[in-house]
Amino acid sequence: TRRSSDLLSLPLLLYQLYAFLIPAFTSRERRAIVPLLVGVPFLFYAGVAFAYFLALPRAVDFLQNFNADNFDILVRAKDYYKFVALFVAGSGLIFQVPVIVIALSRLGILNAKQMRKKRGFVAIIAAVVAAVITPTPDAVTMLLMMAPLVVLFELSVAVAALDRKSTRLNSSHDRH
Repeated sequence: TRRSSDLLSLPLLLYQLYAFLIPAFTSRERRAIVPLLVGVPFLFYAGVAFAYFLALPRAVDFLQNFNADNFDILVRAKDYYKFVALFVAGSGLIFQVPVIVIALSRLGILNAKQMRKKRGFVAIIAAVVAAVITPTPDAVTMLLMMAPLVVLFELSVAVAALDRKSTRLNSSHDRH
């Protein structure tokens, strides 16, 4: 179907966007960003797999059984495929959190300590994003989508802290 081909081609489209934008970056910015971009397709497909195998069955089960005592739930294939494509694509996009966090750190916009102080805001933003991506009103599916956001953020901040320390060590060795 068209939606699934769009989903599969998203990493290629992101690469094309990268190829278009990379000449605008300075060499310092390129050194900070280019290694991260290698992880984009892997993280995207990890998010798609997470949504497809873990979150989607729960969401579909909820939607098909919601008010089943009062109604016969019939879903058109077109609507189902659209729902699945948007759901898994949204999950693939939220799995890009590590790339964003580490890029912010490498570019010197935010450091790990500053990001740790904003954990509360991150949890609220994660809840809102999970609620938007999850079209079901049940809390379990929303929490299932929120958990990777928070975990990926925390792991990314830890990696950013280690990355920053290794960058400082390497730059101090370069000066001597």
